[in-house]
Amino acid sequence: MLIVEDKDERTVDIPADLNRAFSENPEALLKFEKLSFTHRKEYVVWINVAKKKETRDLRILKCIQLLLSGKK
Repeated sequence: MLIVEDKDERTVDIPADLNRAFSENPEALLKFEKLSFTHRKEYVVWINVAKKKETRDLRILKCIQLLLSGKK
């Protein structure tokens, strides 16, 4: 079996509503971009699995707050 190193850059597609929140909070975006791929992905998945718009909006707000407080 041949093992090949995966050198492709891993990116996370940021949803439009989270992107809007980042445009209002550039410091949160900078902190988000410094996170590892896995942490960025976890934030996006957590927001995307919300079933109700109200829940999604609250999670985006919480995401911004957590990032600004230095949480991963």
